[in-house]
Amino acid sequence: MTTPPYELRVATDADRPPVYRIYGELFRGDIERIWGWDETWQRENFAAEWGASETRIIEVAGRLAGYIQRQFREDHDYLLSLGLIPEMQGRGLGSSIMRGLQKEAGMRGLALRLSVFRTEPRRLPFYQGLGFRVTETAEAFWRLECLPGEILGAP
Repeated sequence: MTTPPYELRVATDADRPPVYRIYGELFRGDIERIWGWDETWQRENFAAEWGASETRIIEVAGRLAGYIQRQFREDHDYLLSLGLIPEMQGRGLGSSIMRGLQKEAGMRGLALRLSVFRTEPRRLPFYQGLGFRVTETAEAFWRLECLPGEILGAP
């Protein structure tokens, strides 16, 4: 499998509506099963997270392929969301992006942490294959962490 060439760029306000559409397409089913989907609450929460996170746009051949949202905390980086449109999934793009985020955190001596909905168990092995380990199991999700120097499958 050849990972398509991609570019990451900092999101602008104009990117927010298409990123919200991707967010809804990818995570609405999980959220509906866990808490129920309240459109007003989701839009307000998304706007708050947008303002409190670094959002980068993933582009392949100049087209929107997905996004990442990350928060920088004192003792770790927190990946709030990685969203790839369905056509881009399973092509190595997510793994490549995750390795880059792991390296960025590791270069600063920080762990990279994230949460994965338990409603979609196939996501867990993806992150475990990249060196993440479960640090907590909650009702709705697993919390995972990758410490600096624990990146698996890195080229």
